[in-house]
Amino acid sequence: MPRGHIESHLSLLDQELLSLHPRLGEQDRQCVEQWQLFARAVRFHLRSRGESLPLVALLGGTGTGKSTLLNQLLDTRLSAASYRRTFTSGPIAAVNKLSAIPEGWLGIERRMVTAAAGPVRGEPGTLFVALLDHPLTSRITLIDTPDLDGDQPAHHAQADQVFRWAQTAVFLVTPEKYQMTELAGYYRLACRYRLKTFFVMNKCEEAAVIEEFRDQLAERGFADARLFVIPRHDSPFEPSSGTALADLKQALLDLNIDQSASDEGLVNRCTDLIDRLSDRIITPLRGHRDQIDALLKSLQSLKTSAPGLDVSPLTRQLQRHMQEQSVLYLMGPGRVLERLRQMPVLIARLPRTIWNLVGRGERPTPALTSETVAASRSMPDFGQLLCEQLLIAQSRIDDLLRADDTVSDWLNTHGDDYHRTRIDPARAAQIAVEEIHALEAWLEEHRQRKPRDTRVIEKLLRYMPGGERISGWSEAAPYLLTLVVATHGAFFGPIDLLIIGGFSLSTWLGEKLSNEVAARVRQSNRRISERFEALAREQVELVLDWLDRQAPRSEELDRLEKLVDKVHADLRS
Repeated sequence: MPRGHIESHLSLLDQELLSLHPRLGEQDRQCVEQWQLFARAVRFHLRSRGESLPLVALLGGTGTGKSTLLNQLLDTRLSAASYRRTFTSGPIAAVNKLSAIPEGWLGIERRMVTAAAGPVRGEPGTLFVALLDHPLTSRITLIDTPDLDGDQPAHHAQADQVFRWAQTAVFLVTPEKYQMTELAGYYRLACRYRLKTFFVMNKCEEAAVIEEFRDQLAERGFADARLFVIPRHDSPFEPSSGTALADLKQALLDLNIDQSASDEGLVNRCTDLIDRLSDRIITPLRGHRDQIDALLKSLQSLKTSAPGLDVSPLTRQLQRHMQEQSVLYLMGPGRVLERLRQMPVLIARLPRTIWNLVGRGERPTPALTSETVAASRSMPDFGQLLCEQLLIAQSRIDDLLRADDTVSDWLNTHGDDYHRTRIDPARAAQIAVEEIHALEAWLEEHRQRKPRDTRVIEKLLRYMPGGERISGWSEAAPYLLTLVVATHGAFFGPIDLLIIGGFSLSTWLGEKLSNEVAARVRQSNRRISERFEALAREQVELVLDWLDRQAPRSEELDRLEKLVDKVHADLRS
């Protein structure tokens, strides 16, 4: 088995997964961190060539006497033992020299202690290393561990970590604990990884329990395993020959690691590690990526409706003012129709007007026109309208995302990151404020200017004798034209209608096309719409970027799968 190639590929996988951490959810990140812990242990076994002393871990449940056994084997009080359960808090290693434990073993902080300083309890996340000159430490490195079934998850995690890094396991049980379910899984792993294993029945008082435990071990693949027995201190029970504490100590002194079994176990370790990567990490992340890609397409195709704002109410007064100065308007049908609409009102007001003028001497007041009434109304809040439009767009995005259960969980766990992508609605209101300010500046600039058509016609009439007076009579043009047509032929003849219709159409179109205010209003409306659509698109892009960061990209997952395939190829070779 090419250990070097496999170790190199596992190192690359570890680096790739480390780079994915910012894109992972909480559950996926925990799976990746757990895999990285397991991978470091496997890489240690791949690098190990038997040049250091065997690393022997004492494993068991609460109250099985692991710390007491360590002290008995080493003839010293190194590990603190107590009647209080889950007492040992971290791994404690006994060595005869510092190099006995490889650099980086367990991947946690290392602290040196002395046996003379008193019993050591250990600390979570720290490997306590005690220098001890003893025949046993010259042959093996013995490690005490926290309880596998303790009430604190951190204790179980550290014991599990020591088991995965150890080269030999000593399982400690008692008549009350030998059937504990937590140990069954580790028996299976020790068998699968071809780990050198010893079993110790501590606090034993009768042979029947030993035989039952032996049968249990045989069912789990340890029919030939050595079982040692330590009687309870106050019990007259004596273990059979070859199974006492002294025999266990001698077995540890004679410990020899079978290299062929170790290689077979390494293949199984690597296979399990790669399968875990595929099943627990790559496959779920690939599913997340597919979900995100589908949502990205939906968001990209999300159409943001135009705001549909019309700022023309702001320009009505100026439009009316410029219309009254427009030659084409005064000559066109619009002015005639306006006069006709005013006739009934004027006729209805005529008696009262004459009475006020003759009887009271009061001058008539101008009637309120529709333009005057419209101008008196309050203007709509264009900024608020744009704010509401942006909030509607953001609500549509939220609804689309929360329709997916996985993304909804991400929103609940990463709500702060997501809410930072939301654009402040005040930016939408600012669009209306800026464009209306620009429009008002333009209106103020053009308030005293004559309409475009009037300026052009006056330039043309300037070169004609009496041209300026002719422009003053422009409002009478349609009536004069009607009289001229009526005096020359049938008034409703086709030619007359053609002349009158052509004149009316040309003046009406000319006035509309030359209306600078209407053109400027359309420009403002268009700019508001374009800027709002750009802002809504920016909102979508921010959400797209956030959503894309929630799972690794397809090319990153492809690189992981290629490395997995290389490891499988190395294992087959």
